[in-house]
Amino acid sequence: MGLIITPQVEIDKYFASPAINQSTLKELQGGLDSLMISIAKRNKQEEENGPTPDYFLIGGAVDCILTGEEGVFEDKYYVSQLDKKPTEVEMKIVDYVFVLAEAEGSLNLNFEDCEEWILEAANAMEWQMRWKAETRVAKLIEAGVAYFEDKKRAFGKEIISADMYDNIQNIVTSLKTNFRTAKYFNREEQAEIENIDFYYQLPMYFTYRGIECKALMDLVIVFKDSSGNIVKIQPIDLKTMNGNTLQFISKIRMHRYDIQASWYSYALCEYFDIPVTNRDEILQPFQFIVESTTNIGTPLVFELTHSSLYHGANGSPAGTFKASDSDRTLFYPAQKGWKQLITEYVHYQKQGFHTDIQIEDSVEPIRIDYLKGIL
Repeated sequence: MGLIITPQVEIDKYFASPAINQSTLKELQGGLDSLMISIAKRNKQEEENGPTPDYFLIGGAVDCILTGEEGVFEDKYYVSQLDKKPTEVEMKIVDYVFVLAEAEGSLNLNFEDCEEWILEAANAMEWQMRWKAETRVAKLIEAGVAYFEDKKRAFGKEIISADMYDNIQNIVTSLKTNFRTAKYFNREEQAEIENIDFYYQLPMYFTYRGIECKALMDLVIVFKDSSGNIVKIQPIDLKTMNGNTLQFISKIRMHRYDIQASWYSYALCEYFDIPVTNRDEILQPFQFIVESTTNIGTPLVFELTHSSLYHGANGSPAGTFKASDSDRTLFYPAQKGWKQLITEYVHYQKQGFHTDIQIEDSVEPIRIDYLKGIL
């Protein structure tokens, strides 16, 4: 098969699927309230059509160019033509008017033709309430007409600035040309290699403890013998981050990428139907390809140890360790893996998402240690 790039329509189906992913499970680490707050925030952003954070835009765009179908980037993203944006509140007012115009099927209107909506939006945002109405409208038309036209041209797409686009292109170029990472993104060579399949954007679905689950891999390399039997699977995820790429270890801990890597590894074994007895032999250590968004040109490849993947699945109890630079004893809190988190999720599905498990189970006093936390 050689090179397999999942069609965008299948990626869209993946995101629309109600199956649970590892990101949702990680939100349960802080308890039920943490999960419900995260869901509420996402729903609010979708309802208000709020702006996507820059870091998410950059990472998504880089992923799209390097691992997506040809032309998908152009279909999903619009590079803004604005030299200067309005202020944040002015943009919110224009966004408000744009939503009203879209709802009325009036996106063919010019911004200056929307005086009533502009005043309604300004009042809703309590913008410059001491000014006369006609002054407020005139100032907003002056500040917002170019932004409104930009939004019309970008209709249905994510808007990125020209500077952000240059940054994205520089990251892509770095990953495609750096000696450590170029081999992962050379599609022409990959298509010619026999007995090795390269899967870009591979959606996978599986069931665990009766729960429908899903995972989306950036890149999977599958090695086969002459008979077509799988002998090795190399899972790879692409990450962008601020700062020095050597500091990626802090991102692993902060974002619990050990859970992601373990979840994806399990999904791959289910997807390719790898027997449990052969998994340690066939599935290779999970790799992250990492490039900086602020110090472009030093991409690194990181490989997680088997114990890291075990931790992602099973977590760890609270404990202590000796600091390497002294005789100090340091404490670390208990951490959950995805298997504990999905067990909790199963519980909430049966009992309802209303009371935290720890509260339900609390009969005796809860023991607390100042350094270790809840024991």
